[in-house]
Formats: sequence, structure tokens, C-alpha cells
Amino acid sequence: MEWLKKIALPQSAEHIELLNYMFVIVLILFTSFSSIIFWGTFLSLYYKRKERKYLASKYRFISKDIIEIVLVNKTIGLIFCIIPLITIILIFAQLFQSLENSNLLYLTISLVLLSISLIFIYDYKNSFDDFKLLNQSSGIWGLVVFFVTIWIFSAGLTASIFNEHRQPVNLITEIFSSHVLIRFFYFMLVSLALTGAVLLYGTFNLKTVRREYDEEYERLAKSVFLSTTFIATVLIPVLMLINMIIMPNASLSGAFFVYMILGIALLFIAYHLLYMLYRKFNKTLTAYLLVTLICFVLTYAINDKIIIADSNKVHYTVLAADFDLYLSSLKGGVTTNEISGEEIYKISCSSCHAFDHKVVGPPHNEVVPKYFGKESQLVAYIKNPVKVNPEYPAMPNSGLKPDEVKAVVEYILAKVKGNKGN
Repeated sequence: MEWLKKIALPQSAEHIELLNYMFVIVLILFTSFSSIIFWGTFLSLYYKRKERKYLASKYRFISKDIIEIVLVNKTIGLIFCIIPLITIILIFAQLFQSLENSNLLYLTISLVLLSISLIFIYDYKNSFDDFKLLNQSSGIWGLVVFFVTIWIFSAGLTASIFNEHRQPVNLITEIFSSHVLIRFFYFMLVSLALTGAVLLYGTFNLKTVRREYDEEYERLAKSVFLSTTFIATVLIPVLMLINMIIMPNASLSGAFFVYMILGIALLFIAYHLLYMLYRKFNKTLTAYLLVTLICFVLTYAINDKIIIADSNKVHYTVLAADFDLYLSSLKGGVTTNEISGEEIYKISCSSCHAFDHKVVGPPHNEVVPKYFGKESQLVAYIKNPVKVNPEYPAMPNSGLKPDEVKAVVEYILAKVKGNKGN
């Protein structure tokens, strides 16, 4: 995907922040509509199969209604799935233009697969006009390809967060890593909850699928969509907690926890609305439930933006510095900007290290003096860390570029020498 990086433009700090907010918007669109299409197709196929098995008209009606709700027109897949994913790829090409990262490869593969899956799913939907010629195999193939699409998309976002996932040795092996699987299952649960709410609202409120339902059909639809939404929303907090545990320390900022708590509060509101719907079904409450879960998806997207931005603060700092150099050269100025080792240390290292006390790693004042006069050895260690002291965990790869590592090493050595009075 080097050609994408070659056409990327230099980015100032303000442009980087704007790109991150654009990412939130398109991620909400992609998450919402890809979720609805995937789970809607799954449920439609499931009830079409039950209709063939039990020869019950209620299953045929609900299967058709579901696919008509999730694919309300011919352009929804293009406008709200393909275009947002293309936009995410272009945004990441800008944000990671000078960093070796596999995320663009994953996202590009997911774009190709998404296009293929939508062709199959639309073919399945269009075949509903004639039940005798219903192309159920197209729906199955579309669903399988869509499943892989979301999985690889999750791997692309994971590679944007974790340094160790940026340059995997084997892409196939990487998608089965615990980090990717946890984030993938989290995505699937969020999408299932949203889909259930959309189908509840669409079935009983949208005129495009309204027909005179009998009581048996209504009971089936209410039971299926309410239970689907409830099960997903109950399991989401578990995946939220696991996702928080696997996050790098540098990504767990105050803003992350604020939006996480807000998301949990929205889930509790959803639980209350579901309870009210179980007790006495009300069409208005289905709209409130849908809005609540859309707001939850918003907190989900914002948190992804936060952890990606926090995990790449050093890289964004370098991009902004490069932009200043580029701008200075255009103006004919002198390129005097330098990367600050102290600033990089505060962003990338201070969450695990301190000079005078143990954090995650040992105090610098105790272990760094052995590198006095051996700067190159400390540089080499930070570039490719290995476990040295069995009392401490192995240091992860920092993902810093050579010039950034050198700047950090110079800062650490100078600081320790000052602390020791040398």
C-alpha cells in the first residue's frame, strides 16, 4: 500500500486532529450500516430456512421484512458502507504516511471483500420478488464474505493501536491473535444490539414494510428482536472490560474512561427500555431504544478514535514537525525544528518508566548508569528490547524511528547524569 502513502500530503497538528474527527464520523456510518446489513442478512437467511423446514408463512414474512428493512434501497451499501471505508483508508494513509503499518493492507482487503459481499447480498434481496427462484446461496456467500470483511477490518484497526501488530510476520496468523479476536467480537456484539433495535423500530414503524400482521407474526417479531437486542447488550460490558484490559497503558487516558462510563450509562438506559418493552410493547419506546443504542455506537467510535490517537502521539508529533519543516522550506526559511527527546519520552515512555522510582520498569537512576559512554548499546536495546531482569516484564517495542530513539536516549542519559551529579 506504499502508493497510498506516496500520494499523502504533509499534515499539521490541526489537520491531524481534523482527520481524527472525520474518522469518528465515517466509523459511525460504517459500523452502523455494515452491522445492520450483516446481522439482517443472517436473520433473514435463518428464518427463510425455518420457513422451508416448517412451511409456516410467518417465517417467510419476517425473512422478507428483515432484508427489506436493512437494504431499504439500492444505494445504501455504497453510500454508507463502501464510501465510508474508502474514506477511512484515505484518512489512515494520511495519518500513517511515514510509519510502517499493516493497517492499510488489512483495510484495503476488507474493501475488496465488502464490495463482493454486497453484490451477493443484493442478489439475494432482489430474488425475493419470486420465491420459487429465491437465490438463497447468494445470501449465504454474501454473509460469509461479509463476516471475513468485518474480521479483517477489525485487524486493521488493531494494527493502528498496538505496536507489535503493525508489522506482522504472517497476516493470516495475525488475524487469529487474541487482540484482534477480542476487538472483533466486541464489534459483533455492538452491531448485533444495534441491528435488533433497528429491526424492532423498522418492523413496527416503517410504512415501507407495513402489512396487516396477525398476532402470531407480531409475537414472533417482538420476541426475536427483543431477545436479540437484550442478549447483545448484556454481553457488551464484558467485552468492554476485556477490551480495556488489553489496551496499551498509553491509550488509557481520562477521555477514554469518560466515554466508556458514558457508554455503560447508555446501556443501562437501554436495559430499562427493553424491560419496559417486555412488560408492555410500545412503538414509541422502540424509537427511544434505537436512539439510545445509536448514541452508544457514537461513544464506541469516539473511544476508538481516542485509543488510536493516544497510541500514535509520538508519530503524530513527528508528522507535525515534518509539516513545519516542509512549510519552512516552502517559505525559504531555515529548518531549525528538532524532535524533542523529552517530549517523546513523556508521551511514549513515562507511562511505564520513572527516574527515581519503579513504575512498570525499574528506575532509570538505577539501571541507566551502566550505559554511560555506551549510548549505542542503549539505542540498540530500545530499538529491539529483550527481557533482561526477571523481576520486570519485557519491554515492548516502542515503535519509534531511529532519530526518535536517539533523541530519547540523549535525554535519558543527560537526565540521569544530572540526577547523579555527574
